[in-house]
Amino acid sequence: MRAISMSTQSAFFSSTYPRGLITRLCGLAWMVWMLWEGAHKMLQGAEGKQVPEAFQTFCMDCHDSDTAKGNLDLEQALKHPPLDASLAFEQLITGGMPPAEKPQPGPMERHQMLTHLANRQTQMNLPSSRRLSRQEFIHSVNDLLGLDWDLSEALPTGKGTFLFDSDRRILPTEPWMAAVFHVTDRLLNRAFPSKGFPAEQHWVIQRLRHSHDSYDIYTRPTEEGILFSWTRANNGNSYSFFYDDFEPPLSGWYEIQVEAKKQGSIEGDISIEVSAGKYYFADDRPQPQRLLGVLSLSSPEIQPHTLRARLHPGDQISIHCYAEENFREQDPERGALIRQISIRGPLVDTWPPTSLSKTFAGFPLKVPERIIQTMPPPQTHLQAIGGGLQVSSFQEGMEKEYMQDGIARTFWHSRFKPEVASPPHFVILENPHRQILRGLLYSTWTGGNGNGQVKTYRIQASENGSEWGPSIAEGDLDVQLAHEQTIAFKEPIDSPFLRFEITDALSLDDRSIASIGELDVLVDEAPEERQWQIIEPADTSVSVLQEVILRFAKRALGNDPAQELIEASLAIAQRSMDQGDPFLTALKAGLKTLLCSPSFLMTPVIDPQDGPSTASTLARILWLSVPDDVLIEMTQRGPLNREDMRGQILRMLQDARSQRMVRSFVGQWLGLDGFDQVTPSLKLYPAYDTLLHHFLPKETEMFMAHLMRENLTIDHLIDSDISFLNQRLARHYGIEGVVGAQMRRVRLDPASHRGGLLTMGSILKMTTDGFESSPIRRGAWVSKQLMGNPLPPPPPSVPTLEPHHGLEASLKEQINQHTQQAACRACHKIIDPYGFGLESFDASGQWRERYRVIQPHSGTFQYRPEGYYQWADPVDASGTLQGQSFRDIQSMKALLRQDLKKVAYHFAKVWFHYASGAEPTLHERIALHAMIPEDPSRLGMADLMTKVLIHVIKDDTR
Repeated sequence: MRAISMSTQSAFFSSTYPRGLITRLCGLAWMVWMLWEGAHKMLQGAEGKQVPEAFQTFCMDCHDSDTAKGNLDLEQALKHPPLDASLAFEQLITGGMPPAEKPQPGPMERHQMLTHLANRQTQMNLPSSRRLSRQEFIHSVNDLLGLDWDLSEALPTGKGTFLFDSDRRILPTEPWMAAVFHVTDRLLNRAFPSKGFPAEQHWVIQRLRHSHDSYDIYTRPTEEGILFSWTRANNGNSYSFFYDDFEPPLSGWYEIQVEAKKQGSIEGDISIEVSAGKYYFADDRPQPQRLLGVLSLSSPEIQPHTLRARLHPGDQISIHCYAEENFREQDPERGALIRQISIRGPLVDTWPPTSLSKTFAGFPLKVPERIIQTMPPPQTHLQAIGGGLQVSSFQEGMEKEYMQDGIARTFWHSRFKPEVASPPHFVILENPHRQILRGLLYSTWTGGNGNGQVKTYRIQASENGSEWGPSIAEGDLDVQLAHEQTIAFKEPIDSPFLRFEITDALSLDDRSIASIGELDVLVDEAPEERQWQIIEPADTSVSVLQEVILRFAKRALGNDPAQELIEASLAIAQRSMDQGDPFLTALKAGLKTLLCSPSFLMTPVIDPQDGPSTASTLARILWLSVPDDVLIEMTQRGPLNREDMRGQILRMLQDARSQRMVRSFVGQWLGLDGFDQVTPSLKLYPAYDTLLHHFLPKETEMFMAHLMRENLTIDHLIDSDISFLNQRLARHYGIEGVVGAQMRRVRLDPASHRGGLLTMGSILKMTTDGFESSPIRRGAWVSKQLMGNPLPPPPPSVPTLEPHHGLEASLKEQINQHTQQAACRACHKIIDPYGFGLESFDASGQWRERYRVIQPHSGTFQYRPEGYYQWADPVDASGTLQGQSFRDIQSMKALLRQDLKKVAYHFAKVWFHYASGAEPTLHERIALHAMIPEDPSRLGMADLMTKVLIHVIKDDTR
């Protein structure tokens, strides 16, 4: 980036690195701030020539000084600039004004009027460059280093109230830069770890961790594995069963393979949600879980199902099996049967890892043979120290071994038939190698009625197993709670025998009995023996270091990076080596200098005559990253002409990396980035679940990506005969014939009521409050996000209206009463009809013909599939749009298709804003509107996006 002087960069990087670097953040912040100084100075546009006569002819009968309808005195505004003409301009360019019943200006007259308003418009003098968004930074560094590690959440978004995080008004701040420095260190350490790469380890797990006894009944151990029915917690959460015997030793990518099958008669596939998070025992204290992936079981034979996910120390793997037919079937005979789960990791993509083979391409590497470690079967602490158990008595089928099997549903029980064993009841723990013991770990058994659970205990030590010394610990234990309880000794002990005596136990019939789910010793954890594998170039000379840094700089900053920055980077790396740091440590210091420089953190100035600048701009917009070799090679020959640029844009849209743009652009434009903010009430919509919540936004993202890549016509935004569904979404929509969790393109039947953005569950859900649909809220979304209707902000003195069903007045009557106020009528006349047309869809996105209202219930909420609601008034989805009536969503869509040029024009404006980082000026809007043909139903999505992008690069002069 040429806007920052190279002498300033050189001065910044000339001090010692990396020591003390964070203390110079303020200096960098000030330097970048200087770049932005004056960004918000308002510049008045040229006054232009005399006001065109067309304004007098077509506007002044309503908007002269005497009439001033809508508080718009156009007569005075045109005489006394500066003028904020955007609302009037939008009404004029989209045909909203003059009203349809009034005389209309011809094309030439309308163009003269628009040009005059554009000349008079107050302009914002924005900087030509901006800081990278957090996604752009993360993807760029990942692609440069050959990594796949999303650390975007570790960076402040800085977006605030702006529509897009690419907005040029978003300033680089000190907290943002501090976070960038920290994240850069983490990424570089992942690419070039000083300790080396950890050996890959393999685990096989089969046991579940303790679950509440009220949920254990929905699983059943079998000879083949564990059978699960579908259940939800009493509070409505998806209840997760946690697997034991695995915890990720390090953060990284892991492969999780679930060997499972569908057992019994169940329609369609069974879905297994695989999650990771902190283990929790009771559903009243749930811990957040990250959904890692969804597996789909269709075969009656056990098959492997694999997913890859990032895991971190402390994560526990949990599963939730979904099949509507076997909800809360106790001791199930049908459902998902899981034999075992195999896990391997931390993984590297290749060996040697791409981060090294890419960075040191052409230089020989010293690569050891990859080490694979198979982890031994899990053991209890007692088993690990070679210990054993003795018991005072046992009931057949409830032997002592069950206290060491890791399953709380199995247990030891003192003998109770044919006759009850006499007290005392006790367990002797053997410690033959005299390991240091710091206490015991005790758990009750889950299920049953709690009979025999330990209430009080006493622990004694012995040297021979027959003569017992004084008590070394005694106390009380919780009963009828299945959590693990720790009994800590006051002093560590190494006695070869310990006796755990049950001095009192819960008895429902006054008999002397005892039972224990799990009993183990508490010992110091042995240090884990982990092997690390170091990879480095065979030649670690300064010349290799310099060559690698120079190549990296060209890829990161373009073919002609500033010489002062290169020199600073090389000097810092050299200084690191001179101080005795390892080669890779010196390399990381040099690369961090480049990645944290303003030249990398700020987007380059768009220069259509500069090939590398064009390449960087295209890659940043379409991939949120840096250019690839194809783009670099093409732009090295010189500036791209429009045809070459079009070819590159279409190629880049087909690349998988364009999905980043789709997720970013669609999420911010349509509001999907706020999808999680509202969850439908389980009282009204009990069928809503985490599986549906996961897939709803994916339908919208995949649909939009398909429109772009296949260049489908713009009218698909309003109505379409395709969407992307899986079994869960299809059932939610009432569409048959879609089986399995995999999302796929589905041809829609007209009778499905679906098609286009308006009827997607993601849009319908997030435009409600989770309880009731609001025609006002939904109508405002359609008006703003899809139609681009210019609306002034609501009057501050008018209270917000949230209509309620089941009241004496119907929903439309409530809204009509609200809009009787003159201050509200103008806007509600525009937005409310759109919302009325969507009233046939509830807050979860399902089709309905009547409204639901909450049914009062006594006591604490307990989830139930039938919910807590009753049916209320029939739905009325009719309305009037621009003087034309419609009866339902389909007829409303037909009216919207008549306004398709307006939809296409608004999409062009929004895409321009995202791509350029600035809202289009009024002059640019004239150019964008000219891109839309009179019949936009034949306009391809990719064609329009390409035209706008070429305009941004070639013609945007700001």
